[in-house]
Amino acid sequence: MPEAVDALRILAGLRSHGVRYVLVGELAAAIHGAPLDTNDVDICVPDDQQNLSRLSLALQQLGAQLGAAAAEDEHRAVFDTPFGRLSCLESAAEFASLDANATEVTLSHGVATRVASLEDLARQKQGSTDLQGAVRLAAFVDTAEGSAGRLDLPVDADPEPNGRIDRILEKLAGIDEFITDVNKGKRPLWRKRV
Repeated sequence: MPEAVDALRILAGLRSHGVRYVLVGELAAAIHGAPLDTNDVDICVPDDQQNLSRLSLALQQLGAQLGAAAAEDEHRAVFDTPFGRLSCLESAAEFASLDANATEVTLSHGVATRVASLEDLARQKQGSTDLQGAVRLAAFVDTAEGSAGRLDLPVDADPEPNGRIDRILEKLAGIDEFITDVNKGKRPLWRKRV
């Protein structure tokens, strides 16, 4: 598994199979402009069978294997992929709540994702065992409230650049061309490892 997560590759894989999800966790907070560092992609998915089938296909395409991470919640699964770790929370109620407040964000080259609101991210973090992450996110939310007067950022907001997000975006600069070439049979989906 790579040291740094190639989040756009993972999100593009989910998008290519039409998986419905909301991006949560530190990557979602970083998209809002929070100075957080992450090594995985966290998503929440509804538990409808069609969507879970699409998620299964996307996981196969991404070369995902069930991770050995200790998940205390039976509705959470962690997968290791060649592009980084993907953590999936399966919950109809949680998905509905997150999706209602989420915004659609286009990250790069047409890779669009639904991103949870800052309020929902803070609520999720408060309920987690990651106390340091909860404190960092709460401090960011307080700063965002003070400067913006409210937490819900406009869809076209241009958050302060984040070095990690910039590196992720650079890695996926050619994803559309890559996917098109794979679909036309011009290049293989996976590189052979030596």
